[in-house]
Amino acid sequence: MIRNVIFDLGNVLLTYNPLNYLRGIYDENKAQALYKCIFAGSEWLDLDRGSMDYAEAVETISCRNPGLGDCIKSVFDGWTCLLSPIHGSVEILKRLKQKGYGVYLLSNFHKQAYNEVFGKYDFLQLFDGIVISSDILMIKPEKEIFLHTCSKYGLKPEESVFIDDTAMNVAAARELGFTAVQFTNPEQLSKDLSTIMDMGL
Repeated sequence: MIRNVIFDLGNVLLTYNPLNYLRGIYDENKAQALYKCIFAGSEWLDLDRGSMDYAEAVETISCRNPGLGDCIKSVFDGWTCLLSPIHGSVEILKRLKQKGYGVYLLSNFHKQAYNEVFGKYDFLQLFDGIVISSDILMIKPEKEIFLHTCSKYGLKPEESVFIDDTAMNVAAARELGFTAVQFTNPEQLSKDLSTIMDMGL
């Protein structure tokens, strides 16, 4: 019996499309270059893991890309503005909470960015438990972060649905016994959860 639903944050509850964000500020060539060196670079994962902070990331990436230093700093100063609620997903979260399900957040997220959005969006107060990768020095799809979440909140994988937009994370959760759903849009998520739980959402 499903008792808990565990949500990812980026591209599930909050929008996350950094390339489109960069294209709204810079020409295509510079947007692509900045995307590659910032969002697709190893430092982005280090930030998620909590092994690097923003100042270190800016310095490291700027040293590797000296012609883009000012732009790199500007992107780091303002990138969280691309994170806005996916309203259909937030409504699903609210309905699950109202129906008595345990709702949890498990996200790869930078410490500074999470602190900013947590104070900005009220729906993040709905969760019964929150695990942010940079707080515990683990990231999905490592099995340890799923096991940590279960241990911390007393969850059983077989009683829990895990929702994530990334196929690797979904596969890792399934290997541990979770029912896992790859998010594409709120409408499909509602259908998937209604089928899994045999209930209307």
